Amino acid sequence: MNPFDFGADYTCGMGKGTKVAVVVTGLVVGVIALAFFAKLAGLLDVTYTVEREDITPPKVEDLLADDKLADKNPSFDPALIDSRPFGEPGNQWQINASAAVIRLDVPAIRDDSEEPLRRLYPNFAEAAKAMKAAGLPVLPSVNLIGGKAKQFDDGLYAAIDTWAVQNDEGGVRDVEKLVRQVLTELNPGGEPYAWLWGSLEAGGLASPDEHTRRPPLAEKYVAAFLANESASTPVGFYVWNENLQRVFRFLRYLQQPIPSRQLADAIARVVGADPEWRSQYQRMLELYAGMTNPFVALNLLALADAANVGKSLDEIAKAAGVRRATVHFLPYSDNRETALFERLYPTGAPAHADLMRDFIRAIRGGTLELTPREGAGWYEYQIYALETFLLPERGTEHAKLLLTKQYKLRMLEAFKAMVTKTRETHIRQSDLAVGSAAAPPAEGLAPRLRCEPNPTYYLRIARSYAFVQKLLLSQVQDLNAIRGARESGPRGLPLGDELEHMRMLFYGLHLVSCEDIGMAAQTLPGEIDQPDYLRVLASKWLEQWESDVDLAADTRVAVPVYVMPGEYTRFWCTVGVRAMKLTASYAKAPTWRPMAADGAPAAEWTAMESWRMQAGNWILLGDEFAEVERQGDLPLTRKELRDICNHHGSKQAIIEALQR
Repeated sequence: MNPFDFGADYTCGMGKGTKVAVVVTGLVVGVIALAFFAKLAGLLDVTYTVEREDITPPKVEDLLADDKLADKNPSFDPALIDSRPFGEPGNQWQINASAAVIRLDVPAIRDDSEEPLRRLYPNFAEAAKAMKAAGLPVLPSVNLIGGKAKQFDDGLYAAIDTWAVQNDEGGVRDVEKLVRQVLTELNPGGEPYAWLWGSLEAGGLASPDEHTRRPPLAEKYVAAFLANESASTPVGFYVWNENLQRVFRFLRYLQQPIPSRQLADAIARVVGADPEWRSQYQRMLELYAGMTNPFVALNLLALADAANVGKSLDEIAKAAGVRRATVHFLPYSDNRETALFERLYPTGAPAHADLMRDFIRAIRGGTLELTPREGAGWYEYQIYALETFLLPERGTEHAKLLLTKQYKLRMLEAFKAMVTKTRETHIRQSDLAVGSAAAPPAEGLAPRLRCEPNPTYYLRIARSYAFVQKLLLSQVQDLNAIRGARESGPRGLPLGDELEHMRMLFYGLHLVSCEDIGMAAQTLPGEIDQPDYLRVLASKWLEQWESDVDLAADTRVAVPVYVMPGEYTRFWCTVGVRAMKLTASYAKAPTWRPMAADGAPAAEWTAMESWRMQAGNWILLGDEFAEVERQGDLPLTRKELRDICNHHGSKQAIIEALQR
């Protein structure tokens, strides 16, 4: 990608919205064989290495400005004809919006007659039902579509974590089995044995018979881990069932720093001495570095490396390029926001600090790049997909969309919420559109949007699924032997089929969104097969989204991002679904021509008269974001957050209750 310099700051206010409409979709089960991906996967082996961070103290933000129409000059492409004819049968015209520009605005909510727009809802389905009852049309927003992805992502991660801890595939990383293997080579009376054995007890994986042979020294390690509730309390989707809670505690125990260099060296020697165990451990590390991000600290292989004998942990960490000189059986994954906050506030975030503001300022100011780095994991690709919410200039659709300041603020709020929900998925692994010669149709033409127009976001999410699909196909013998998870039980499709479906759905959403705004698809040559199928797949979902069970899931979550041990913890939260108005209109007119009869030559394209153009109005459903500070370092579970939200009607009341 070309580097750009974006120096403008922003304000974090959110405009409100005029009268509107609802559009959405349902899950279509049509899956191309997973073998297809093997041909495609190589196209996505693209990495980026740009990253800049700045710790300049906060300054007063400048207001975002409306885009200028003079800056929008898309070229006319006669081939980009909307697949949807315009007009009545017998008098249909073709639309070509390739040189058109669509203005997007979020008008204010003006009076109490629009009460459904003022409420907060626990999920997208309830919000959509309320809008429908009020006669307000809903356009699927990036939040809503991302909400569908969030439920799948949670289920995928839950399934992979469960599989990784215990699986029957020969030669792969069964983490429990690996721990038990290493224990056989450690002295049962020693502290390394006791510390590692503690992971089995913490995770509820030790049998009653094994408990009778519990090493006495294990008690202090397990007790210390359980006493650290911020680390040991299952949160996020891990509260769905008892098995996920065990998986959470087992892996979280292994993620904590090994208490001493002596213990770490002893365990590392055993892991490194056996080629099979070393390979098994390496595959475990590769899985989690790919599923979330590369690690923030050292793993056991760094100590097992003969080249590091006699070196301090600081020296080894510096050579390994990790930020923390601690050793972990399974290190936490690093991420850009954590690194930024630690640089900004090394001794504690002051009372006036707004961590989300700091994160957004660094991105908008060009001091923090979101392009995936070499070796990046799935989380980094997911966050990169949100970049154009803050920097619309970086989206290929930028020349086609004229954004008002209020709409840019709407997208800024969408970024906050969707970063929060994406991070929460990784909470355990993360470190904190035949005519005739008749007159043209009489009705006016408004932009015909089937989803909120952000083709770059949809494409980048599709590529993130392609990335994780390639990773898992290289690690798991049979993805279809696993099912993703929901709170109520297993998801309907085998994991391999559903992952392929999600990849194709988001490629299809990219194609649909491109067609809506009159833009060519931005996929690479050979990146997708059967684009017409993908377009139909996405179109059907967008027609039926209201019946998608994933959108009935409670969308309110909380995730910690900064802690001062023993004093306070900062959380990012989504406290409900809110409605806002969207108005879309042509700032530059599309062209059109009558539909030619079979065998007849096509007419010339002509510009549509301005009086024919109308505004389209919809309701967008978005997540309401809040950053709160709570005393102490206890976790904030989904249930605790949702109970508070259910007892307080407004965002401000919820924030006040959370901060008590």
